[in-house]
Amino acid sequence: MADSSEIIKNMRVLFDISALIRTDTKLELKFEQVLEKVKDAACCQSVSLFIADDSGKLEEIATIGTPVELIKTIDFDMGSGFSAWVAKQRKSVLIPNLRESRHKHFRSFVSTPLISNDRLIGVMNLGHEEPDAFTEENLQLFEIIAEQLALMIERTNYEQELIKKNEALVEAQDEIKKQNKQIIEMEKFHVMAQMAASVNHEINNPLTSVIGNVELILMSRQDLDDIVRKKLTVVLEEAHRIGKITQKLRDMKRIVVEDYLKKTEEKMIDLDSSSSLD
Repeated sequence: MADSSEIIKNMRVLFDISALIRTDTKLELKFEQVLEKVKDAACCQSVSLFIADDSGKLEEIATIGTPVELIKTIDFDMGSGFSAWVAKQRKSVLIPNLRESRHKHFRSFVSTPLISNDRLIGVMNLGHEEPDAFTEENLQLFEIIAEQLALMIERTNYEQELIKKNEALVEAQDEIKKQNKQIIEMEKFHVMAQMAASVNHEINNPLTSVIGNVELILMSRQDLDDIVRKKLTVVLEEAHRIGKITQKLRDMKRIVVEDYLKKTEEKMIDLDSSSSLD
């Protein structure tokens, strides 16, 4: 049974790890800091952390010291190596005395799964150069640490998922705003097209009559006073200009506005730009 000093030490380790988990440090660095605490608490040389990816296969994501793994050449459902077997069994394994022929770096080995809400998150392995370095009491501490790590990883995954959903929501909102703007522009253009059709109908009919009568007078009355002829020519030119304006209204492909008066905020439609796609 652990003495009071050992219990206090273990509580301090758990407190320090809990404090690290709550920090805003990047996840990769946080893993390394937590594993460093575990290594110091276990007085061992190496600690490795494996996390299950989206397909359920274990991936080594952080190691302090030499990577801790056994029987790497054997494949299991959740990947290769002893960690994958531990992940499948969901039970911690303590091997207090490994034969030197089985592993050249470690004589004591611990592997404990990281489980949160009955979901396998990963596996933590510890290795020591000396035999019988790990005890059942050590294993209990490692399992508590593994549980904290599992909760941290699951919470981080949940937060990242929320961030992705929020980003997707913002993108969707931006797209809705864009679509609404396009709809408003289409409605404006539809109204302008109807107005242009009305203008053409209401103006072109009398305008055709004006142009025809002025041209007839200019052609048939050779005795017209020069001043009168000049005035009628101006009327004819302006009538043709009105006709061109109504043509531009009819040819509108978009709505482009410009300042009507620079000193005011009034706007007017730029007919030349509105009737061109350039």
